[in-house]
Amino acid sequence: MSIDEKEREQAILDAAAKILLRHGYNKTTMSDVADAVDLNRALLYLHFKSKDELVEALIVRELNNYGEEWINSLEADPLGGTVTSLYRITLHIINGNSLRAAIHTQDEQTFGKYLRKPDNLFARLPTTYLTRDFLQIMQDAGAVRQDVNIAAMAFILDTLTPALLETLSARVAEARGESKPSNKPTSDELIETIAEMLERMLTPPESANLEAGKAALRHGLELVQTQFRASMEQQQKGTT
Repeated sequence: MSIDEKEREQAILDAAAKILLRHGYNKTTMSDVADAVDLNRALLYLHFKSKDELVEALIVRELNNYGEEWINSLEADPLGGTVTSLYRITLHIINGNSLRAAIHTQDEQTFGKYLRKPDNLFARLPTTYLTRDFLQIMQDAGAVRQDVNIAAMAFILDTLTPALLETLSARVAEARGESKPSNKPTSDELIETIAEMLERMLTPPESANLEAGKAALRHGLELVQTQFRASMEQQQKGTT
């Protein structure tokens, strides 16, 4: 593939992202995308054989960008290696990108009928650590206070998950022009409040082993990326 073709492919994905967020999977057509980049539809099909293939390429690109941005933010954060930094970095990175938020919440209005397909990409995504396992790893690494009850804290954090997903869903809705309920906190307010709570409750006051915490987080990301690549390779073999 030439440089021009690579640039064209990225332009197609950029256009598809905007159309998907605005109109949703059900109403998005390949003709819409072709028109958005001033491309003959036959040429579009040379890059992507179907709307599903286009949507999946868009998801893969966004997840890869997310992983790269996440690790860069982790390394740059002076408190990187703590549970607090993990939540703050993760939520800010997702919340700052409407498509990313739609992917992480598997937004129904964005992905529509695609979510109900048995072989959809979301069903093939690797599972990450359970909250309890993750907290235990971070405690063993010295990035979580030793007196914290890991089982209880995991339960509390899992209980917060629906609120976080609701906030991210609101971010996607705002991108569609929908208004945010006035009685709900902003995403930034929620992120910073949770980060402050975790800082007070989990981070050792003076002896947090940040390097060990970073190493644990890096390993977790590498594991997820390896599982994801293996899943994609297996899927490609099954379709050839």
